[in-house]
Amino acid sequence: MKPDAAVVPAAPAAAPQDAVPGSADGPIAGRFDAFSLGTAPDADAATTPDWSLERHISRRLLAVVGALWLAGSAISLGGVWHETSEVLDSSLNETAERFLYLPEIAVQDSRGERLFRSEVGPHEEHVVYQIFDAAGQLRLRSHDAPEKPLDPYGANGVRDIGGWHVLTLTRTDGRRRVEVAESVQHRLEVLWGSLAWLVGALVFVLPLASIAMTYVLRRGFATLEPIRAELARRGRDDMGPISGAAAPLEMKPWLATVNKLIAGDRVLIEAERSFAARTAHELRTPLAAARAQAQRLAEITRDSTAHQNADALVRQLDRLARLATRLLQLARIESQAKVRREPVDLAVLGRMVVAEFSEAVASERLRIVINGETTGVIGDIDAIGIALRNLIDNALKHGGNHSWVTVLVETLSIMVINDGPGVPPELLHKLVRPFERGITAAEGSGLGLSITHAIVAQAGGTLELRSPLIGHNGFAAVLRFD
Repeated sequence: MKPDAAVVPAAPAAAPQDAVPGSADGPIAGRFDAFSLGTAPDADAATTPDWSLERHISRRLLAVVGALWLAGSAISLGGVWHETSEVLDSSLNETAERFLYLPEIAVQDSRGERLFRSEVGPHEEHVVYQIFDAAGQLRLRSHDAPEKPLDPYGANGVRDIGGWHVLTLTRTDGRRRVEVAESVQHRLEVLWGSLAWLVGALVFVLPLASIAMTYVLRRGFATLEPIRAELARRGRDDMGPISGAAAPLEMKPWLATVNKLIAGDRVLIEAERSFAARTAHELRTPLAAARAQAQRLAEITRDSTAHQNADALVRQLDRLARLATRLLQLARIESQAKVRREPVDLAVLGRMVVAEFSEAVASERLRIVINGETTGVIGDIDAIGIALRNLIDNALKHGGNHSWVTVLVETLSIMVINDGPGVPPELLHKLVRPFERGITAAEGSGLGLSITHAIVAQAGGTLELRSPLIGHNGFAAVLRFD
């Protein structure tokens, strides 16, 4: 039957503030809560969709560029209309002046007009003209010009009349008046054509600008990669400041804030570790003295009714001594200055630790099995020894007085198995929390698996818990080093 298993990942821990060190709700407990499987993800992170700063900036830059382009186009269009009007008005004026001083025969002879019509033929004209004599009679006109005067007022000047932009000039002697006109629609077509080119250029430029912005922004964000790489190389207990030498000016205030937070966390963590280590160390001596006095009291009261109370006092003092030892182990594990990195032969380590439980070995409750050739792992032999010792102690204690315990050493892993009462699968992930205990009558502090998990996480491995193994019985804890 394949046992249920829970793999506890080696994740960094966070220490909550304003809590009593050493308590179930204190910093030690909070730090291990992050290791357990039951940690729920942040609610805001689960509901907030992912978004890209690059796309966010790019879209807004494109919107700004487009808006500025359109605003510039509007201004340019006004300038184009003004300059175009000046040029076209100048052309109308030049044409009118030439007509004013045409020879009289050219105006009076209608054969020239007929010849022009027959040779050139009908065509679209944007500019038309009319020539009147002193009596106001129409003497000559372009083929598209109406027979009635374009400008009924007849005074010199420029006017918009009936869809025409009309320029009227009269000779100084009054013998001839010329009206030259251009359709307003033609001028508007020139204006809208210019606008179409400007907007069309925008439609062409925006995709290219988007590609260019994406490239530039990605190159810009790539300058932050050294900072990310530095953070990725850090160990989970590296609380040193982040170097901002290569960071852009915009990032330096952000890095300064992060470094300030790291410094504050470092002070809190160091104070917590120092408190736990000193407290546990200082407790050992008075606890040993109190236990000696309690044992003496138990001997003196052996034949009296107070003997049971004295024995209970000895057991409670033993429990406090074990708790102090666990706290010392925890403080040692978290003190990176004392952690060594060296090859550790798991088979040799397993034999050494199992030999410490001589009574269990003599009673055949504990045995070690070496399965195949084992390889060394990189770590602290003392720390890994503490982890294995905790697992064996838990198996012997919580498996029951008649259970057997097997330490199975394989390549890159050590498994501690007992055939005692199993643990419901839904409770496995809780056992790595500090001061969290399963359903057992045996005494304990609830720190053994928490400390073991911290050690394995420090070595880059995992702690895997399996239960039940057969039926409702059996429990296995695996230290796996990849």
